[in-house]
Amino acid sequence: MMNQSAPNLFADRYVLPEGDRSGTISVVDTMPWQRCWACGSLSNEAGDAFCNDCGAALDERSYRATLTTPDALIGPALVPTIDAEEVRLLLPEVVAQVAEDDLVLTLLHDHGPTTLAAPLDEFAALDLGMTLARLLVYLHDHALVLGSLAMTDLEVMPSGRVRLRDAAGLRRVEADQASAAVRTDLMALAELLEQLTVTPRTTRRLSEEAAAAAEAEQPGLPLLLRQVRTGECTNALTLLTRLEAMRAERALPVCLRQIVGAATHVGIVRDHNEDSYLTLQLAANNNSSFQAIGLYLVSDGMGGHAAGELASGLAMRAAAQLVMQAYLAQALDPEHGYNQVEVGELVRRAVLAANEAVVNEARAQGNDMGATLTMALVVGDRVTVGNVGDSRTYRYHEGRLIRISKDHSLVQRLVDLGQIADQDIYTHPQRNAVLRSLGDRREVEVDIFHERVRAGDALLLCSDGQWEMTHDPEMELLLAADDDPHVICERLIAAANRAGGEDNIASILVRFADIPGGI
Repeated sequence: MMNQSAPNLFADRYVLPEGDRSGTISVVDTMPWQRCWACGSLSNEAGDAFCNDCGAALDERSYRATLTTPDALIGPALVPTIDAEEVRLLLPEVVAQVAEDDLVLTLLHDHGPTTLAAPLDEFAALDLGMTLARLLVYLHDHALVLGSLAMTDLEVMPSGRVRLRDAAGLRRVEADQASAAVRTDLMALAELLEQLTVTPRTTRRLSEEAAAAAEAEQPGLPLLLRQVRTGECTNALTLLTRLEAMRAERALPVCLRQIVGAATHVGIVRDHNEDSYLTLQLAANNNSSFQAIGLYLVSDGMGGHAAGELASGLAMRAAAQLVMQAYLAQALDPEHGYNQVEVGELVRRAVLAANEAVVNEARAQGNDMGATLTMALVVGDRVTVGNVGDSRTYRYHEGRLIRISKDHSLVQRLVDLGQIADQDIYTHPQRNAVLRSLGDRREVEVDIFHERVRAGDALLLCSDGQWEMTHDPEMELLLAADDDPHVICERLIAAANRAGGEDNIASILVRFADIPGGI
């Protein structure tokens, strides 16, 4: 504890608090004109009420501060001793440091309540983790350690840059204590990132098989943080390298060829086709840098003749136009990084644009037209799916058809509640009751899903007229029977019609393959 008998007026200028003066204290500057608190200007004179440079009021100003001795500098008092400016920019901002007798007063700039709020998305968490890991690398290389970290220790600057608001645990460390202190720093950073990403802990005693299974279940940042806590990651440089590799891997999708087939049919029972689909592929090869982007949509219209097909067409065009205008052009720039969070938000906006188009037309015509929509934006091996209604998107992987989207239907709700079995959705008398669709209301909730595919996988997008008639096991067999997506789509539709063709049918199949020659 720091209980120095320092005078109440330190250096004839700063009013210190009474009592305990250890830790972070609050002091009052009685000569604020000497240095403007807002812009740092030194050009003001005694008696000036406002700063000559920025206009800030120059009344008495309170600062957060620390009081230490010169031979035992700790916390923010150590910041001015650090030569690297890029490191000081990550640590608490020191306004001034004043010595008097055997004491050192360090004043800190307070930017206000601009702390980070959980949860952070993975990209933001990786960026923050890299920033703090770089700080630890420098500190540990210079016999310094940071100590504990809390969310309240971080502040967001107006530029968006993050720095430490406080660093009470910053201290020099002797060589014989360095290993344990470094371990404490890494654990503190891991715990902070867990809190900011709301990552559950999974540290426990595991057999080798169980540990491997746990790693498969929790790839990426959760796994790395667990390895920090279990001692598998032992230094800040290793942690930084792993975070940088993880960030780069997420920003650089693996390029795959997209081989596409699509088909639609009115079915056996209906007299007109209310299903619409869209396939759009962009491929670019610039200086052996190959890029492949695909946009795929299936929409099932509702509302009867001249309304359902209009609704599905409107939804399809509105969603596609937004993606083309807001993303495709910039995505072809080789320097444009991939951000899963941004792409997910883009797909959500595209579905909302589709909903707005249907709502506006329904109100203009005075009818109840609506549509379902399932869409996939594919960038390399990254797939982002947006879904409203009961049209579906599947991933085909190693001979198995795995549903990505979730139906917004009454029968799916009953399955979720355990009232009917999954197989019952095909025969339930209310199987066509859709609980969420485009056109119902101005605000619609959109489901967003993220998947990674690899060569040999496929995506299947289809309306309910396909999956209700053929069921997943039969579709699996049809996908396994041929490599040509066009042939498979035709066979899927033929199978749906053989099973009764009770509704319109639309299917898109996208197969993924390696790029010939590796480019």
